[in-house]
Amino acid sequence: MKTMPEKDPALLAAALIMLRDHGFAGLLAFVLSWLRIRFDAKETDPARQLIEASLGGVLAFVIGLACEKLGLSGGWSYVAAGFVGTMGVNQVRSLAGKWAQRKVDG
Repeated sequence: MKTMPEKDPALLAAALIMLRDHGFAGLLAFVLSWLRIRFDAKETDPARQLIEASLGGVLAFVIGLACEKLGLSGGWSYVAAGFVGTMGVNQVRSLAGKWAQRKVDG
């Protein structure tokens, strides 16, 4: 087996640190999204339920990373997790679209 000395292990270390800092918020958003989907009973396909809940978890994870890069505390990732989990990915997408349109218009 060949080793890859040109590869930098710092990428894996950075990914693990991000997962440690914001992984629980992503998991929280996943669980909240999945429970909301099951409660609403609008989506019956388990694969689509899993995909939407996963998107909610990833979205909360990314929002938490963005808040951290903007200098906000890590607690904002939990706020994002609760918001995304209870509102849903489609609702968050429509709110973000409205916000972006307001910024473009003026």
